[in-house]
Amino acid sequence: MKMYFYRGAIKNFGDELNTWLLPKIFPDFFDADERRLFLGIGSTIFDFHPANAEKIVFGTGFGGYTKMPLLDESWKFYCVRGPRTAKACNLDDSKVAADTAVLINKYRSLTKVKTRRVSFMPHWGSLGRGQWQLACELAGIHFVDPQWPVEEVVDAIESSDMVIAEAMHFAIVSDALRVPWVPVLPFHRSHWMKWHDWAEPLGINLKHRALFPSTLREASVAVMRRGDGAFIENVTGVLKSGVKLADKGFVRLAAARLSRLAKAEPILSSDTMLAGALEKLEDNAARIRRDYANC
Repeated sequence: MKMYFYRGAIKNFGDELNTWLLPKIFPDFFDADERRLFLGIGSTIFDFHPANAEKIVFGTGFGGYTKMPLLDESWKFYCVRGPRTAKACNLDDSKVAADTAVLINKYRSLTKVKTRRVSFMPHWGSLGRGQWQLACELAGIHFVDPQWPVEEVVDAIESSDMVIAEAMHFAIVSDALRVPWVPVLPFHRSHWMKWHDWAEPLGINLKHRALFPSTLREASVAVMRRGDGAFIENVTGVLKSGVKLADKGFVRLAAARLSRLAKAEPILSSDTMLAGALEKLEDNAARIRRDYANC
């Protein structure tokens, strides 16, 4: 059985969690056999998986990045991330558990010494468009790069009093490790739905706050609500000088917004809701281990 997860041009914390966490939940379980695909952490219910491969679904979600696939007998749904995925897949609500990454609660210490007040992780797509490391330096906030190794990111979460998250799995893991978090809307609207999908099974009334763009390019994405603003990188002459000048102002405003967000009331799911989600995930993990023990 092959572990499937998304990996783009750069590594990303949420997707790389698959390689760190899933072997702990399913030891000696995965190989390179593509006749069975294991869909765990991420929005990996895609329409381009091989039609003849068996797809085992465990806590993953539908993000709307592709069309809904034809859900035939090759799809084996044990549980999904949230009610919005269940509805999209025409599944009963009994299939809703939580995002698989919540299970990190069972594999990390929850008593790490706090050495930072606030940490911030941008969405991986914001790295190339923004100046978030500089904005964090100006705001006195610890910057966490979504390209860092999983262990390093988890250490940053556990050593923080609270976090600010544009990256969804930064929020999910923080909640699972009982570190309060402040959610901020990704500038690209295509990512919004999946936040509500994972939050609802944990009883979280998700009220996003907004970042201020750290560059003119990010501002264009926020205004146009599509694309990646790359055209701004191609301007020349006086326009290029104007962009550089504008970016100096944008990053200071972004830092000021981060400073305000650091004082906002953070979110944390209840212990009861988290325990219920963990129980559902663990029950389904046990079923998978039994069902595929001899495969």
